[in-house]
Amino acid sequence: MNTLMLLTIIAEENLAGPIEEEIVKLGAKGYTSSAVSGKGVSGVRDNQWDGENIKIETIVSESICQTILNHLQTKYFERYPMIAFYHPVTVIRTTQFT
Repeated sequence: MNTLMLLTIIAEENLAGPIEEEIVKLGAKGYTSSAVSGKGVSGVRDNQWDGENIKIETIVSESICQTILNHLQTKYFERYPMIAFYHPVTVIRTTQFT
């Protein structure tokens, strides 16, 4: 068992494709995406007219996590309402992620 980072990104659904491609290029072995709704400082985004939000999750090493976060901060944070956060997780099948 190893400790890796679970990185969660919540953004506008139109950013899903580019972000998914970029996190793989930056070292993630894969990701899970799902449509989500909620309310934050940018208001409520929970209908098809405003567009939905997407939640992208990936399990990566701490260094890859920091690389992805730096990329998101540089490319997206100033221009789009999005949030990213991470926390350590214990992974049993580490070969799937490293």
